[in-house]
Amino acid sequence: MYCRLFTAVALAAALLSPPVHAEGEKTLRVHWNKSSETDLATVVIGDYDASPESNYLIGATYGYQYSDTLFSWPIEMTANVGVQYLDERGYQQDGYGLTTFIKAHYRWELPWTDKQVRLGLGEGLSYVSRIPVSEVRDFAKKGAESEKLMNYLEWTIDLPLRQFEPLHGLFQGGVIEEMSLGFLVWHRSSVFGLFSETGGGVNFMGFSFEAQF
Repeated sequence: MYCRLFTAVALAAALLSPPVHAEGEKTLRVHWNKSSETDLATVVIGDYDASPESNYLIGATYGYQYSDTLFSWPIEMTANVGVQYLDERGYQQDGYGLTTFIKAHYRWELPWTDKQVRLGLGEGLSYVSRIPVSEVRDFAKKGAESEKLMNYLEWTIDLPLRQFEPLHGLFQGGVIEEMSLGFLVWHRSSVFGLFSETGGGVNFMGFSFEAQF
């Protein structure tokens, strides 16, 4: 267990050590997410099926943009580390989590408008001090147990606020360059049994607020 935790922490340190010449933006995000029974394949269209436990998490994430392109495509790349508090609603003792991940961002202009949304997809590792009760139940249905260290996937859609003229005053003379409101899916899984004895996972769906510096 301690070897896996060390691996996760080491990955976080590597991700947040940007190249010497990188001059990207830094971000700080807070988010709230509630456990869901929704499959990851349908969550992207807004499908939501609450878990019976209604457990949730509160998290914060620090990110560093190390590139504004991916293979010359206009996709911004960030390295991120996050911490979470997992409220288990009395079903078991509350837990804490750590995530480390690389994330790709694409700015999409909405049809027939001059406004943009920012789509994001992240991939990395998630370690929890106690496996969420909804995840325990998902694996128990298969007669198996989950693991504290699992694969992590994050999907987001953010609405940058600076593009709205009435809000321009929020960014004048300050250190904050942009703020965004967003929808976030926080996903742990075994990647078809790679991280545990069988396939399985859990989704937490919710909202976020992010500031870019």
